[in-house]
This record gives sequence, C-alpha cells and structure tokens, in this order.
Amino acid sequence: MRPLAQERSFGADGKNSRLERLDAVVICNDDTLLIELGSLLGERFRTHTVDSPAEIATAVSAPHWVGIVDVESLPDARAAVLRMETQFPRCPLILVVPRPAEWSAAVARGTAVAAVAREDMVGPRLVEALTAAESRLRADSESVSPTSHAPEDAGARGGAALRSNARWIAIVAVAIAGLLAGTGWWALHRSRSAGAPQSGAAHAAGDTDATAGTQSAAAPAAAKPQSVLELLSAARVAFRDQKLLLPRPDGEPRGDSALELYAQVISQDPSNDEALDGVRRLFEVGKTRIQSDISTGKLDDATRLVGLFRDADVSADELADLSASITAARPRWLEARVQQSIAAGDLKGADQLLGQLTASGADPGAIAQLRRTLQAKGTDEQLTQLTTQMRAAISAGNLLGPAPDDARSRLASMRSVSRTSPLTLAAQRELQTALVARASDALQAGELDSAQRLLSATTELGSFAPATEVRRQVQAALYAAAHPRPVAPPVVTPKPNPPVAAAKAPVVTPPAPPSYIAARPTRPLSVNYPLGQSASGYLIVQFTLEPNGRARDVSVVQSTLPSVFSRVATDAVADGRFDARALSGGQPAQARLRLRFQPAQN
Repeated sequence: MRPLAQERSFGADGKNSRLERLDAVVICNDDTLLIELGSLLGERFRTHTVDSPAEIATAVSAPHWVGIVDVESLPDARAAVLRMETQFPRCPLILVVPRPAEWSAAVARGTAVAAVAREDMVGPRLVEALTAAESRLRADSESVSPTSHAPEDAGARGGAALRSNARWIAIVAVAIAGLLAGTGWWALHRSRSAGAPQSGAAHAAGDTDATAGTQSAAAPAAAKPQSVLELLSAARVAFRDQKLLLPRPDGEPRGDSALELYAQVISQDPSNDEALDGVRRLFEVGKTRIQSDISTGKLDDATRLVGLFRDADVSADELADLSASITAARPRWLEARVQQSIAAGDLKGADQLLGQLTASGADPGAIAQLRRTLQAKGTDEQLTQLTTQMRAAISAGNLLGPAPDDARSRLASMRSVSRTSPLTLAAQRELQTALVARASDALQAGELDSAQRLLSATTELGSFAPATEVRRQVQAALYAAAHPRPVAPPVVTPKPNPPVAAAKAPVVTPPAPPSYIAARPTRPLSVNYPLGQSASGYLIVQFTLEPNGRARDVSVVQSTLPSVFSRVATDAVADGRFDARALSGGQPAQARLRLRFQPAQN
C-alpha cells in the first residue's frame, strides 16, 4: 500500500514546519477512504498507512500519534479497538464507523475522541475530530517534554550531573506519587465511611464550592486515563446509586454509570472478576430496559445500550435475541413514524423515513401502500393550494383571462393533477356557478355575445343543469333581436270625400319584397357535428352576400341548439361560396340560410 500523502512543509522554514507536524496512523485497506483523507491530513500530519494494528509498531517510530481506524476493515473490530486502547493509551483514536451511536461506549472510555460516520468523512465532523485529537496530542507532548536543555558545550561532567539530578528527581517524584496515592485512599475511605446519604444530599443541594472544586480537579485528570482501582471505586459508588446503574436514557453516555465504568475496567483488565461480575448483574437490569425501549419505539437508545454491553464483554449469544428484537421492531417503528409524518403534513420527512424503511427490508406491500398514501397526501395539498388560488381569481372577477392567473387556468392545472379528485370536481362546480351568474348579468345588460361566450365556457367544463335556463333565455333574446315585431299604424277615421262626377279607380300597392334572399351555396359547406354533443335541431344564419359570392357579417338569428352549434355554423358560412345571381343590380344584400344538425346514428 502506498503512503497516503508525502511530507510537505507549509511554512517558509521547512525544518520548523516538519517539527510542528504530528504523526497520523491510518488503519484501513479502503483506497477510496485513503484518497478522501489525503487532502485533510497532508498539511498537518505525517501519514502512515497500515492494514492492521499489528503493523503500527513497524510503521511509525513516534511514541505519540493520532490513529484513524476504519472499523469495517478490521475483523472483530471491537476487540481490536480495545487492544489498541490498552497498547497505546496516550494515542487518541478517531473511529470511522457505519453507525456512530453503537460506538459511544468506546468514545466514553476516553482513548477514542470521536466516532465519525463514513458519509461524514468529507464534512466538518472529521475536521472537528482531527482538531480535538491534535489538541490532545500536542497537550500531552508538551506535558512530558523538558522545559530546559543543557548547553551543547557542557561536557561529560555536565551530562553526568544532569543524569544524577534526573535520578534524584525521579526518586522524589515516586515518593510524592506514593504520598498522594495514600492521601487519596484516605480521603476516599473517609468519604465512604461518611455514608452514601450524606454525599447524595450534598450532591442534591448543588453546593457551589464543591462543584467548582470538582471541576478544577477534573481538568488535569481528563488528560490521564483513570486506573483500574479508581474505576472500580467509582463503579461501586455508582452501583450503590440505583439511578446510575445504566447510562441515562436522555442523551449520549457520560461515562459515569456503573456499566460504563465496568466496561472501562474490562478494557484495561479483561479478566477482572469484580468488573465481569458487575456487568453480569447489570445485564439482567439492562435487558428489562432494552425491552422497554423496544416496546416504546426508542430503538436508538436500545441499540446504544446493547453496544455498551457488547463492549463490556457480554457474549454475542446473550445479546443475539435483543439485537434481533431491535432489528424486527425497526420496520414497525419506521412505518408508524411515516404515518405520523404524513398525518402531520411533513411530506419530506415521511419520504426520508420511507427510504430508511425500504433499506430495513420491510414488507414491499406495506411500503407501496405508504408511498401511495404519501402521494395522495401530496396531491391533496397541491389541489388545495390551487383551489385557494382559483377562488381568489373568482373573487377578483377574473374568470376566463388573462392566463395564467384566471380561474379557468387554475382549474385546468387542477385537472392536470387529478381530474377525478373530489377537490377538482368541487372546484369545477364553483367555477361553472360563477360563469352562469356572470352570463345572467350579461343577459340583463343586453350583452348577448358576452353571455354566449360565458355559457360556452360553462359547457366546455362539462354538463351543468343551471346553465340550461340561462341559455334558453339568451337564445330567446337573440331571436327577438333578429325578428322585431312590426308596429301597427294608428287607426285614422277617413273623412268623407266630396262628391265627384266620376269615381277614380283604386290604387293597388304591391307587397314589399322580402328584406333578405335565400342563399344557395355553390359547393357543400364544411359543417362538422360538434364532438361531445347529442342534440338535434336547426338554426338560421343571416349574412351579407357580396357580388363575389362571399359572406360577411355572419350571425345566428334563430337557433334551437346549444351555442357551440352556432360557432360551427357561422364558421362554415363564413368560409362558403354562394350564388350571387339573385343580387339586384349587383349590389350586396342580406341573405339567410337554414342549417339542420342531426347526431350520427350508431
């Protein structure tokens, strides 16, 4: 395997730059992951890549380094991580894992600074983990580095004196450490003899000075892992406090429960009888809580607790049933979450949960049903929004145009989404009602063309019974306009004529010629029966016949058919050619033509 990145200095002085860089060991055999890590590690670390933890000793000579562990590339990864924590306790580890929640116990033990998901390797999560590991490593290096150096020309005598001083310093340090250990044991023994209720009361009281002292004392201890004796002592205290048997269910583990403390003991001393016995007793309590979490849908908490017991050396056989129960419950829990999200209108969240449900291997039929429900909910929301927009257009009086903000365009959009939805059908009736009301107003105002146009738009949307009566009234008004009734002359009593010698013959007035001529097409008219209609009847078309046989000013003066037939008839007459020989003196004259429509017989 080739190195992940070559050493590159990032300052003007290459020697100083190399001194500032730290060593990083990447335990991984995935070339894709190595390439992704290259840009992040190249400028800050000297990188060494190995396939297994056994190769670390030969790959890097530095006593302290940052480890990046791809757990999926290691067989028995948890045991391998425990061995690395025991073998290299002062080297911070960053674990690349598929599910970070399952490795929270390893992070709580202290050697691992973070567990980063594989998909977060190119995000800020890894950068934060590297920064934390680098800070811990540099702080650890500074704490063990000498604060001063002897001059290079001090000679052998000076070196011997320094070695002698170092031996005395070591002796004094050991004596001080023994004294501190004895003092700590005495203080711990005294606190135990004081009794658990008193310490619990002090903790409940929230004494400010005690809290400050605990925080100041914990600051230097964070850099140094606790010993087995210290962990066992803390575990005994936690075991006596029934609330601290297991990690808190309301968040990430804090490392202060009896289970977590025993797990840390086992990581340092796998054969410690007290820790193993404590874990066995806690497992009986833990099984009850895991099962309760599964029944209430807290699957992440149950998974985290199973991972802690696995880290505490509970056998896989004992955890198999619990893991299987979590795996079986996850599809049901996800299905319930999808239904809740759909009901709450969180369609995006429901779609994401559906993806997780599909990945969990749930029943394809149930997934398909949930997806149909999600799509139906999305359709309803879209139609509801379009209905609101259509009603706003009706209120503004914008029924037929201009598009796309008119009511007819909004209804067309709803039909493109779903023609059979109850929301679409209800919106169609609302628009037809508004069109008929507007047509009735136009009829009262004498605007017959506008009334016809509104009624035609109503018919195009579908059959609508209230439009029938208004259409009849419009047709009657059109007929009346085309056939005005003659006004009778006033009755005048004739005066007697004076006697004359001889009576004159009466003057006979010939009848007035008709005001129009009967039009005769010179070729068949192009008349098509309208699609979607089933009516039969006739209509009379009046127009001005030109000497060239063309028709202009075409209109329907009488009709027994819906208005859609009038439009077909007038278009056909306007495109037709007629016999102009009946014209008097070659001058244009009014002509009429009767057209009859009959639906085709199947």
